[in-house]
Amino acid sequence: MFPLKPDVMEKITYTPEIFTIKNVLSTAECARLIEKSEAMGYEEATVDVGGGGGVQRMIKGVRNNERVLYKDVAYATFIWERLKNFAPEGKDNRTACGVNELFRFYKYSPGQRFKMHKDGSFERNRFEASQYTFMIYLNEAYTGEETIFASGEIIRPESGTALIFHHPLRHEGSLLTAGVKYVLRTDIMYK
Repeated sequence: MFPLKPDVMEKITYTPEIFTIKNVLSTAECARLIEKSEAMGYEEATVDVGGGGGVQRMIKGVRNNERVLYKDVAYATFIWERLKNFAPEGKDNRTACGVNELFRFYKYSPGQRFKMHKDGSFERNRFEASQYTFMIYLNEAYTGEETIFASGEIIRPESGTALIFHHPLRHEGSLLTAGVKYVLRTDIMYK
């Protein structure tokens, strides 16, 4: 695995439920993840229309980017080792215990976006569920596609920076106008 770099990681707080951590991944680590995602092959992304029940549908008026889904327990452990000292306190006296091993690569090309929405919770069982989104920007050679929250915060992507926010917060990935954007997303789990 890669060495931990907590001495160069920096937390920037926007609100108590929205913050970024700079330098979670190096530029080289981000490039390897982009290569890995391209080798897996992207497909059109769907939207959850079943209230978290797993019903997915293509709704291009809401979301028209591409994605790759993959499970990797070892990488979830690796990411958790870098993240755990920054994990927010859970709601309802729950404690952060790791990240979801189901990772989602997102790829945005010019003209693509993900309109205002909120992220759903992943329930592993009745004792463990996600409460926060964990998203790492893998590159920055593009124009547009900031993450904009309904409350007004605007997060401008930087390679290797993680964005962490509470699932119920409405947000969007604004319209990409040039270049290609890559993101790796998962969830922070609580028990």
